[in-house]
Amino acid sequence: MRGLSPLRFRRLLLGLGMWGALLGLGAAPTPEAPPSEGVQVPVVLDGVRYEPEEFNRMEADLRRRGIVLCFTVARDGTLHAFSSYLQGCHEFLEREWGLSGPLVYPPPVYPLRVRTGEEKVKGVGVWVEPIVGPSSSDSFGGITPSQLCPPPDSYWSPNWEHILCQGNGFAVSPQTAIADLRQIPGPCAGNWNDCISSAQAASGIRYLILWEHINFQGAAFEIPGGWTAPDLRVFGWNDRASSLYAQP
Repeated sequence: MRGLSPLRFRRLLLGLGMWGALLGLGAAPTPEAPPSEGVQVPVVLDGVRYEPEEFNRMEADLRRRGIVLCFTVARDGTLHAFSSYLQGCHEFLEREWGLSGPLVYPPPVYPLRVRTGEEKVKGVGVWVEPIVGPSSSDSFGGITPSQLCPPPDSYWSPNWEHILCQGNGFAVSPQTAIADLRQIPGPCAGNWNDCISSAQAASGIRYLILWEHINFQGAAFEIPGGWTAPDLRVFGWNDRASSLYAQP
């Protein structure tokens, strides 16, 4: 019996992943247009590595089929994507980062406490916490002013409007779920929708999840706790997030 060629093997793996998406969390209700900016680095999709141009074409085709992806990163910074959506990211982060715990989707939404001022993290002028109990907002890690991106804080997960953690920013505490970033005052048409260009997950959470649409819909990008994404352009996520959740 003849073995599968590398090309046929890739197609077989992708087909299996697409079936998993259609049967689970990976199926979107309607086809969507791809993001205007694609990835700029190679992507490992369902275990198979693709160059940026090839992957961007493939993602566009998957969207036409009603399948959206979940993205995350390995410890070496390699970008991974899963057609099984959040379940794929969740299982990968457990293996790669040891981030065990239940998959929470949709995230619990609580009333939000939004404060301005108090620039304790570089560039951050808006602080968002869920109103679920006593605030821990006085807990901050050390910041070195000369660094382009500060070291991760144990409590706050900051997001900035420009790459390299520059410009205006806002930070969220653990368990904060923002279903619509248009609700948060910011520099892009007065809010933070489609406005995040760099992000950092606090070391005290499992991951910070960005979604491309409001109400935690569409493609997702999971940033492991303690990890910084200084330039979301390379991952195809610049100015793309419309909702987020800091998973404790």
